[in-house]
Amino acid sequence: MRSPRTTAAVLAATAAMLLGGGTGVAAARPAAPSAAAPSAVTSAASAAAPAAVGVCSSTALAGGSVQGALAPAEVQRQLSSLTAQHRAQYGIPDKGPLGTGSSAGAGAGSTAVRPLVSIHPAQGTAFKSQSGADGSCATQSVTTQLTVKNSATTIYTPTMYPPGGSCVELVTVYTTSVRAVSAWDWCRSVSFAASVPINSSFLSTYTNGSSAYTGRVVRTSAASNTWTAALYNYAAGRWDTLFTQSGTNQSGRTDGWDIEELYSATGSSGRAYSCDDMAGLTFESSSISVRNNGTWSVATSANSDTHYDQPNSAFYCPTRSYQMLSTYDHWRAVG
Repeated sequence: MRSPRTTAAVLAATAAMLLGGGTGVAAARPAAPSAAAPSAVTSAASAAAPAAVGVCSSTALAGGSVQGALAPAEVQRQLSSLTAQHRAQYGIPDKGPLGTGSSAGAGAGSTAVRPLVSIHPAQGTAFKSQSGADGSCATQSVTTQLTVKNSATTIYTPTMYPPGGSCVELVTVYTTSVRAVSAWDWCRSVSFAASVPINSSFLSTYTNGSSAYTGRVVRTSAASNTWTAALYNYAAGRWDTLFTQSGTNQSGRTDGWDIEELYSATGSSGRAYSCDDMAGLTFESSSISVRNNGTWSVATSANSDTHYDQPNSAFYCPTRSYQMLSTYDHWRAVG
């Protein structure tokens, strides 16, 4: 769901390209811990990092589906406005939001649909296309503190798509009405196909008290190109399945990513609406790993780089900061 391009070209490219929204240990949290607990956040993230490495390669199987996952009809209701099919008739086959407004080209009294998106930046780890690639895993930040206020903004942070022609992308989604961990189907519907809300139940089951969940997407059958997205259930010590799909990848990609990605627009000040929504929050992905022929390895220059990165200025957020803390298995964005 990514397409390398300059920020200036985003709006024009939106109508012509199929993009993805389509990310270790991470904790989405206030950038500065409270005075009452100055080290609580740091300790939680640090404690989870070494555990995540072992969890990614764990053979513990799921006893069933992700707890709290929505029914397919509810996934459609909540997320269909972000899918390619829902908006293909408007010539905008990506996952960004859509709005309405008057248009000089429209007839008198008519309303033309037009994109609200003016930026679509990304930063983080990009997985190289490699023979035998068959999975990725990371511990990714979640938060109930992020409130998206403007309909032009959709935040996919972090979002992870493994190399190897995967059928599934694992996406942390924030919109004006949704906070969820969701699975995007790249092989059949090319839309969001599964989702679980980020709430107190999710946090107690899947974050191990660290405000970050561990997710992986792996190929379970090479013959049918079947891929499964799963979340690690810390409460039960097992993997729970969120979504499985097989078939031919429709993106045409064999590389992948674990990145911060968002769609938004800029106000009259030139500042993105997403900047205000994300202010004061830290988003991280760490213990980022890739699998090749069934063997897990930490993300390094041997299998990863940053070929989807855009400069900080592409986020139109002067207060935002970003660091690749450990090449390429741990990145952090603040604001």
